[in-house]
Order: sequence, then C-alpha cells, then structure tokens
Amino acid sequence: MSSVVHVNKPQGFTRMDNNLYEALIGADLSGRELRVALAIHRLTAGYQVDVARIAASVIADMTSIHREDVSRAICELIRQRVIYRTRGSRSPIGFAPVSEWSIDQKNTHPHKPKAVPQRGVSTTSNVALVPHYKESKENLVPSELVAAAPPTSAEQVAEAHATNAPPDRPPQTHSERIPFQKIVDLYNRVCGKHLPQCLKLNEKRKRNIRKCWNLELDGDFPFRSLECWEGYFYDCLQNPHWIGYNDRGWRADLEFVTREDKVLKVLEGA
Repeated sequence: MSSVVHVNKPQGFTRMDNNLYEALIGADLSGRELRVALAIHRLTAGYQVDVARIAASVIADMTSIHREDVSRAICELIRQRVIYRTRGSRSPIGFAPVSEWSIDQKNTHPHKPKAVPQRGVSTTSNVALVPHYKESKENLVPSELVAAAPPTSAEQVAEAHATNAPPDRPPQTHSERIPFQKIVDLYNRVCGKHLPQCLKLNEKRKRNIRKCWNLELDGDFPFRSLECWEGYFYDCLQNPHWIGYNDRGWRADLEFVTREDKVLKVLEGA
C-alpha cells in the first residue's frame, strides 16, 4: 500500500513559493508569529493575490489567538520586515522579499544553562508576569493578627458605624475619572520599543487623552476601556511611516497618536 498522500485538487490547495517556505522554516520566529504568518499566507497566496486587507479578528478566528496578541504579532512581523503594509494602518498586507527579512535572535544560547532562576517573562509580550509569593507566618505582622473586639449591643454597633464611616466626599468630576497615568503606562509598554516614551504627563497630553475619552462613535464611548486603548496602540504600530520607516526617520509620539484626526484615521482603517 502506498504511503503517498495525493493532493485532492477539487478541494483546493495553497501553493507556497519554495524560498518563502524554506525561509519560514529557518526563521527564528516565535510560535505565535509563525502561526500569524501562515494565516497571512493562506489569505493572500491561498486566494492567488500578493496582498490583501486582513483584519486581526479574522486571523484571531483562524489561529485561536486573542485579537490583541494577533495585532502584537503583526507589528513584530512588520518590524522584522517579514511582512509589509502597502500604506498605513489596516491597509493591505503581504510578504516582503526574503532577502529583506531582519529576524531578531530570540535565543542566542539555546543549550547554555541559566545562571539564575528566571521570573515568568514572556518572550513575545512586553508584559512581565508578577512573581508569586507564598503566604507565610513570617509575612504577617502583629497588627495583622490583632482584631478589634466586636460591639456587644445594637447601640454600640450603630455608634461604631457612625465613627468609622468615611466623610462625605464631593462627587468626582468627569476628568478625575480618566485614568491618565494608566493610559500613559499602556502607551509606554506597547509602543515604548518603537516610539518615543512619554516621560511627563503635561496638560496638552491630558487634553488629547480627554478628547479620546469623550469621543462618541455610534452612541458608544470606546476609549473608556483600557482594552480599547491597548488595541489602539497596537494598531498604531502597524503604520510603518509612524514607526520610522520614512526618509526622515521621523516617529510618532503620544501627542501625535492621540490627536482626534489620527485616531479617526486608525479606527476607520484609512
């Protein structure tokens, strides 16, 4: 019995250029980057086109990778010149010539023993995992072991509540509820390797963030979610011109990517 599996042409098949196939085999890509690259190949060469407009959500459905992680992988593939976009963010995407690839070396000493215990850090994410500390008796202080005696009567309970009740606070204003620093921290974490970091949160930057926060689209305020901010910053990195691929070496910064006209361009895929 023959062990050769023949291609069933009526069901369709995707051809892959030998140079591209061998380059992907030898490329030091992470597993997530490789899966995203293969999905892009399926959606371009599989439909006999060089480039195609591909949403991150489509690749997420194909690969079972979270959408934000797909956007991160696309950004890394663009940065390493494995793929390219024809224009700005969300424009058609395709594979760059193999000769132009510039893959990062992710593990230069694969067999070298680790000198010190490693913390939980992902090689494909900018987010470091918080180390786990076991609870122990040594971590407790005397003040944590002493509990106040409960009141013994209804009058004492009411008096205790009245004494411990927090003072009346004026309602927070709309601007005070905006997590400015958390948004800046997200920008620095997502974009800090490719764009200038934000070192100081001045009034102009707050004003831009506030406009995004209050941006209403179809009756919704998408930027009132930190997940939206994170996804938006990853989308900004998909614009090659913004991350320095231009004749001046210019790069966008926080003030630029939070301008209302730039925000709308990214959201509209312009």
